[in-house]
Amino acid sequence: MDYVRYNPTDEFHKTIVGAVAEDVRFGIRLQIHQVVSPSRVTLHIYSDDGKFSQDYAMYVDVSGDGYDNYLCEVKLKKGLYFYFFKMEGVTYEQFIGIGVNQRASLYYDNVRPWQLSVYKKQHETPTWLNKGVMYQIMVDRFCATGETKPTEDKIMRHWGEQPFFREEDGMVRNRDFFGGNLNGVISKLPYLKSLNVKTLYLNPIFAAYSNHKYDTENYEIIDPMFGNSEDFERLVAEADALGIRVILDGVFNHVGSSSKYFREAIADETSPYRDWFNIYPDGSYECWWNFQTLPRINATSLGAQKYFTGKNGIVRRWLKTGASGWRLDVVDEIADCMLDKIVSAAKKEKPDAVIVGEVWEDASNKVDYGVRRHYLDGSQLDSVMNYPLMEGIIQFVRNGNEQALSNVVFDIINNYPLFIRNNLMNILGTHDTVRILTNLAGNRLDNAPKESMARQKLSDEQYKAGCKLLKIAAVLQYTMFGFPCVYYGDEVAMEGYKDPFCRCCYPWGQENKLMLDFYRRLGELRKLSVFSDGDFHQLVAEKGVYAFERQCPETESKAIVAVNRGEGNYKLYLGDVYEDALTGRKYSESCNLLPNGYLILVKTQKK
Repeated sequence: MDYVRYNPTDEFHKTIVGAVAEDVRFGIRLQIHQVVSPSRVTLHIYSDDGKFSQDYAMYVDVSGDGYDNYLCEVKLKKGLYFYFFKMEGVTYEQFIGIGVNQRASLYYDNVRPWQLSVYKKQHETPTWLNKGVMYQIMVDRFCATGETKPTEDKIMRHWGEQPFFREEDGMVRNRDFFGGNLNGVISKLPYLKSLNVKTLYLNPIFAAYSNHKYDTENYEIIDPMFGNSEDFERLVAEADALGIRVILDGVFNHVGSSSKYFREAIADETSPYRDWFNIYPDGSYECWWNFQTLPRINATSLGAQKYFTGKNGIVRRWLKTGASGWRLDVVDEIADCMLDKIVSAAKKEKPDAVIVGEVWEDASNKVDYGVRRHYLDGSQLDSVMNYPLMEGIIQFVRNGNEQALSNVVFDIINNYPLFIRNNLMNILGTHDTVRILTNLAGNRLDNAPKESMARQKLSDEQYKAGCKLLKIAAVLQYTMFGFPCVYYGDEVAMEGYKDPFCRCCYPWGQENKLMLDFYRRLGELRKLSVFSDGDFHQLVAEKGVYAFERQCPETESKAIVAVNRGEGNYKLYLGDVYEDALTGRKYSESCNLLPNGYLILVKTQKK
């Protein structure tokens, strides 16, 4: 028997689910079994910064099912808060907080509180962001059109060869190229449209030494091996004609050591770039994660701030040229004094420009270098890369751990504002992670040397099993709150361990056509508003089964998605007539979910 009931992701218990707007009143309803019979119950809320702490008396209302309801109303200023409940007149546990699997639980002391985020919205969230599919491209590895001429000492490779993980002398220079360019991307826009891609996310395209381009040399020009400004303008124009927007990778935390900015700063103490960097008396300098080739930008430098965020700065310049937004690399290492100006500059140039942050943890309570960040308080990010959900999906699909996924979903729903939740960038892998197919079916090589990773390929048996699991993972990615972002080649079942093996060339002409067809069908589903804007309600998380409902009151549409990674059949109650969006089969009242089975059910008409 549950002595206490409270679930803040249910409107019955918290009238506004998720983060709450500043000065908006909302209700809290706690249920306590009558055998407990406390004399008094209070809600205790305190702020993360220690400046606010208050008890709210809760009044009792008998529910009639053996439980009493304890209620109160609250409104708060913008900030990060935590809360729990206190009972008086009880003999044993007097505190109520989060227990196992996010359920309400009794505590003697050391109570684990719920999080409560309060935001104040300053910018409108772009309405186009969560429509359709986002597609991520590393330009050098996607498609080569025409002749690409290497610059400096770059090494040109044959398309499809395995990237170098180090050179013969043991050095890692990241200078092997395969010839992919912007014209190649342009040539494949019809292909992207066939996947219902609405947003194209390009890894860095500005002049840089390396193949990954995160060591920027010049933010003002396109890397010559990728093309030029005219090619970029043609890309955004032709993409726009197909209903596709382009966002760029903003690497504003560090530059390349070969950049004009850093070379001049080192050579001349009077250089305007000197205070861009923390250069020490002995000639050493602050780097990103101690990589000597990546000197870190001093975010407090007024010169750097103006260069990136001024009226004619880099942020606004490329938006004027046609980009629709920025994905901010390592945003957790960009101080607020710079980040706030980046966001402001983008919104001034294009009010519907999108700012997506690279955050690997829960973005609502992230602490970086001892500072609590406020990405989601309404003043900064429109979206973040959803690494927590990626890990939850992988744990569920690979290991059958439905609670791992359920816990992640709970945290996102409870902690994030709705305008962020419905615009989350849902990934299964990126240029920084093991390919999703390998992650699901490959041998675990997390701490293995790269020589081992270079030799590893999926066996035929692993590949077949991996493709089945990839379909399950993709079903969840495409139907959850937020929008799916496909890392180029995942849709044709590319494999590979972490960098650089996850950055191989797209296998044009050798695609897994069955997987590609599956992704196209999922892409079609993203045209339904229920998946872009619908409410989310978890239905089942037990016995290796995870199921949820999406509902869009505006269009009176409803969908149920269910996956079985358990060992036995599972009967799922539906309560209405639904049609499987993938097979067309109709179900009435209930359905039988087979092991490793999945269903995407869209409500039809009542019986």
